[in-house]
Amino acid sequence: LKRKYNEFNKSLKQMGVGLTYNELKKNPQMKTLIELQLNKFPWWPDLHGWWRTNSAYNTVFSTADPGQNHESAAL
Repeated sequence: LKRKYNEFNKSLKQMGVGLTYNELKKNPQMKTLIELQLNKFPWWPDLHGWWRTNSAYNTVFSTADPGQNHESAAL
């Protein structure tokens, strides 16, 4: 399950990282991508509710803040 779940997430790319299933469905492009993938893996919405922020299961998710400026902090 974990492998298939992550394959599904990778198909969504960075656009879907950390968002809930309901948030993703609001975007027409994401909704289309999800619907295409659900034919192959119909359990994804249920698992995503539990695993989307758990890095042990969701290898695409990152808790890093994209606005961090590590370069300036290092100086």
